Amino acid sequence: MFKKKTWIYIAAGAALALALVLFIVLRINLTTVRIAFYGVDQRTENSVKAQIDKMKLGRVRYYDLDFGAALPKNIQKKYSILIAKNSFELNSRAESFVPVNENLFEALPISIRKATVYGQKHYALPLLLDHFEIAYYQISEKKLGLERPRTYGALLRYLEALKQGVEIPLVCAGANDTELFGFVSAMAELLYGAEDYKKAVAVLRESSNMNKDNLPEAIARVLDEIKALQERELLFSKWTKTSEKDISFFMQERKIGAVAMLLSKRRDIEYNLIKYYDSEYFPKYDNSVEHGVIAPQTVAVLLKDKKQASLVLGQLTSSEIQADLSNGSFLAPVASRAEAYDRQADDIRFWAASCAAGPLNSIEQECENTNERRHLLAQKIRAYLER
Repeated sequence: MFKKKTWIYIAAGAALALALVLFIVLRINLTTVRIAFYGVDQRTENSVKAQIDKMKLGRVRYYDLDFGAALPKNIQKKYSILIAKNSFELNSRAESFVPVNENLFEALPISIRKATVYGQKHYALPLLLDHFEIAYYQISEKKLGLERPRTYGALLRYLEALKQGVEIPLVCAGANDTELFGFVSAMAELLYGAEDYKKAVAVLRESSNMNKDNLPEAIARVLDEIKALQERELLFSKWTKTSEKDISFFMQERKIGAVAMLLSKRRDIEYNLIKYYDSEYFPKYDNSVEHGVIAPQTVAVLLKDKKQASLVLGQLTSSEIQADLSNGSFLAPVASRAEAYDRQADDIRFWAASCAAGPLNSIEQECENTNERRHLLAQKIRAYLER
């Protein structure tokens, strides 16, 4: 039989061991960097993970959040960093995030810095840029002796001239909701300019009752302009039902004179087809007003003011890591001196930097926060365009 004193020693030892275990678990929990991804494509997510893993921070855990649902309200309690597409939802919750150190923006062009300003502070750090582009079929362009359009009026004349060489002057894979929103957004921005585009989207967001057939006047005017393109046979009449596979087929058959699409979608098209299409930003109706480019941004949000988490953000805008991010994601870097994946990616950074309003979100990022509501709004736009 153990003596009473022995039992006391055993109990004390057990309590000490338990306390030590709890201390270790707590320390691991406090030092673990928990990084959540939301609405980021797999290629970009893998690229970001690869760069963070190279930082050798110690314990890092990754989580994929359901992009089909709204961003969790208690996200700050569970994660250290959020990697996501920039959106109105992030902006609306900016006060609950940890402001990003201003020094981290020194490597970014001034116009790109504007993308995540809330009040006097930044709620997120831009990492990469996508872009909704118009790409011109160079063979038809050269054969017809066409000059690249720099205004919307010139674009209309360009598309009219393309009828002599191709069956479809302009097309977009509008069966895809993201591509549909991108095209409508690009058309709205080119017609209105950046500030009025933002106002039009804000009205759409505030009035997006899916039970009503009507659309805000400012958006309806844009859709009417798109319908006019369809009626003039400058835009493929069935573009709202056209898929990415259809686009590839049309390219193979040399039917397309120009195509509107996201850079990230361009990357998925066979090189032997897409190499003949030269990317540009959408020409503007009135170049005297301030414009931006529809360029969805992948951003990093600091959710907890932890040393390790801040260290991650501190390195993500370095020229070396920015170049690696671009090479891994095929998107455009945001740092001024970082090497881009290719000419298309480099051009996007230049366009975003040279436009006074910088990169702008599409309607998709600005209006809806669930897959169901995004699709309902897309269907509402299709119904308007097809009637």
